[in-house]
Amino acid sequence: MQAIHDILQWGRINSSFDHLEFPGVVPRSFIGPLILSALTYPAKLLSNNQGMFIQVYARTVLGLLVVWANSQFRQEIKSIFGQRAAKWYGIFCLTQFHFTFWTSRMLGNTLALAPMLIAQKLWLRTLFARNQYQSERSYSQMTAILAFTCVVLRFDIAVFALAMIASKLACCSWRLIKQTTVIVVISILLSLAVDSYYWQHRWMWPEFHVFWFNSVQGHSSEWGTLPAHYYFTGFIPRLLLGALPFACLGIMRDSRASQLAAYYAASVGVFSMTAHKEWRFIFPAVPLLNLCAALGVSKPYRSAVVRSLVGGAAQVLSAASLAIAVAMTYISSLNYPGGHALALLHEIEPRTGVRVHIDTFAAMTGVTRFGQLRSDWVYDKTEHLDPSQFSRFTHLLTSQPDLYTGYGFETIAVQTGYAGLNVGWPLKESGPLPVTIRQEPLVWIMRQS
Repeated sequence: MQAIHDILQWGRINSSFDHLEFPGVVPRSFIGPLILSALTYPAKLLSNNQGMFIQVYARTVLGLLVVWANSQFRQEIKSIFGQRAAKWYGIFCLTQFHFTFWTSRMLGNTLALAPMLIAQKLWLRTLFARNQYQSERSYSQMTAILAFTCVVLRFDIAVFALAMIASKLACCSWRLIKQTTVIVVISILLSLAVDSYYWQHRWMWPEFHVFWFNSVQGHSSEWGTLPAHYYFTGFIPRLLLGALPFACLGIMRDSRASQLAAYYAASVGVFSMTAHKEWRFIFPAVPLLNLCAALGVSKPYRSAVVRSLVGGAAQVLSAASLAIAVAMTYISSLNYPGGHALALLHEIEPRTGVRVHIDTFAAMTGVTRFGQLRSDWVYDKTEHLDPSQFSRFTHLLTSQPDLYTGYGFETIAVQTGYAGLNVGWPLKESGPLPVTIRQEPLVWIMRQS
């Protein structure tokens, strides 16, 4: 998000770019942000450079790209598996929180999701094409898209890409190997040219840099570890919600679903070998598992009673999933106290010449450069400052107010945010619902007295 702001604001690299002014972020390619910036530029012209409008517009553009790619994948499902399977695939996607809420998040995983969905569409065509020519042509296109996506947008996509490529090695040829090699080399050179310029670092290939740092040098475990089974027992059930039992049913009843699931299960198994785990690493598995779930519901049953039970259960669980998704969307809206605190500071502080320091927690919970509305203010995110060094700031956004009360700062406002769930029973002790959302002060707005 910061990269899109800086590209729209300045275009050419300079010391005011966020990653140069406040170094230390994990390097990611500027190619994705450059594409989104080009698509977002009309909003800058139409809005007279109104920050938050442009931010919403940029996220909408990314979300629409993912929606379009997913519609292409769904269309392929309709072509191969029928209208009923395509309908249930759409229902499962729409009733899952992560698949809807995260489609506009400015993350490398989301940027890679759109080309990945197109590659998955071509994968289905490769495996289930009616003739060899169509299968080979789709395989070649799929390989090209996967090569670019892995090299430029998200290196860990390679785990799924290798499984998809291995599923139809009969389509592989020396000509295809040469073609893929050329695409990989061109993608690397493109990333080196663009990212060495924007990162101001010679030979900067961000995805390889991150792969080397996290996987080869083993630093990913510093971000936390989870048991080897957790992708299967924790993340996948959370991602699929009500689609989970039908995905299992589809894998058991349809050989095509079991074939698709086997390749992706192997990929998730590879991810399980690393100690650090995040659900977004296996995000590309969700569309395929939703397809398996759709086949579990749509595949004909001999018994009318069983068919009615399966259809009724799918409707009930989809409704429950939708309710959970709505609740999680509301809860997620409470996870940005930093951004809300900055907006509140703009409302209550009319002065010019303000110098505000934004601590790490506030910066990670909603503060973006699009929200830094005052050109006559200074916004600073410098880390690891001693409290005595804060005398040069007029205001603070901090999650640790006690550190600064002895240095001449006073609290002028507090921003609350999501702090967990309260489970109470009986109902009279917890309000109308047995589960309530707990909000606590998370970001303090302080002013130098």
